[in-house]
Amino acid sequence: MPARSPGPRRWILAALAVYAVAFLLGGTHSGVAVPLTNALADAGDPARLAEPAAVRGRFEDAWVAWNAVRTVLGTGALTLLLRAFFLTARRRPQESAYLASAAGSSASR
Repeated sequence: MPARSPGPRRWILAALAVYAVAFLLGGTHSGVAVPLTNALADAGDPARLAEPAAVRGRFEDAWVAWNAVRTVLGTGALTLLLRAFFLTARRRPQESAYLASAAGSSASR
């Protein structure tokens, strides 16, 4: 007997969990993106910085790396939701509206 894949509900819950991790990394004060942005703002007015390239250098590598992580997590969450959608669609066979209703004449059946 082949193993059954988990139902759509499990895929949706997994997608929500993965998205929650992505959100926590990027959208909150305890995450990564906001503290990085705050550190950049604390450096001061870009027009008055003696070495703006040095400030950008300290900020940019971490910012790009964590955005890549958030992108992968967001893509993973979307993939899990698509899996749930296709499982749901496969489980519900589509019946012809013509055959299901009394709309068609008996002569054409």
